[in-house]
Amino acid sequence: MANDKQYSTTGIYRYEWIFGPGFLGYGEPQVTRQIIEQMQWKPGTRVLDVGSGLGGPAFLMATEYKAKVTGVDLTGQIVDIANQRLKEKGIADVFFQQGDIHKLNWDTGSFDVIWSRETLLHVPDKDALFQKFYRWLSPRGVVMITDYARRPGQGSDRFENYIQESGYPLLELERYGDHIRQAGFDQVLVQDRTESLIDILQDQLHKLDSRKDEFIQTFSEEDYSYLRSRWQLKLDCCKDGDMKWGWFSARRPEK
Repeated sequence: MANDKQYSTTGIYRYEWIFGPGFLGYGEPQVTRQIIEQMQWKPGTRVLDVGSGLGGPAFLMATEYKAKVTGVDLTGQIVDIANQRLKEKGIADVFFQQGDIHKLNWDTGSFDVIWSRETLLHVPDKDALFQKFYRWLSPRGVVMITDYARRPGQGSDRFENYIQESGYPLLELERYGDHIRQAGFDQVLVQDRTESLIDILQDQLHKLDSRKDEFIQTFSEEDYSYLRSRWQLKLDCCKDGDMKWGWFSARRPEK
């Protein structure tokens, strides 16, 4: 679900530097806590974390909310790092595996929550994946996704080039929600959180600029230029209204 250059070993640690230790998602760890508290998880909640990254969200879910987490990520280096950190932390009820979510399978009702943060933007065929999510969830199980989306119609040339070069088949917010509904889910909630993402991107750019020397000493001038230009581009696309940040939640019906 990601390209090799973006998630090379250097790329992984470079992203972790700007997202925060253990995380590869926006607004962490606060956003993970915010979402979980809105969902009112019970101890023992079984979670499938799709695009589990370096394990930060899974560790938080297990230690603070007593969840049982299965993490899946396509990138082998990321899973290796997550498993090493899991070993060091000695956290029970967390398991990471490398694999393509399209090729994996679990029994019906295996999970109470399926969770994904900024991962499914790499997936062109969301219908097939959401149907699998539906099967894997228990009755009244919840899917929770945060992801990039786009405005209706054609965006700016800069935006269209960005998503084409990145390989992001982005959907409009409401269309994204429609695909979740078509899989059989109900109580589908689509939230436009773009203003929050703008604030986060601005904070991360400030962090990068104010600690530029530290970043370059750890990585390189080239890494700094790459990360800064990419973050500025995302910020500009959000401010222009071309790119959206969607929060999508839904429930599998009881029957």
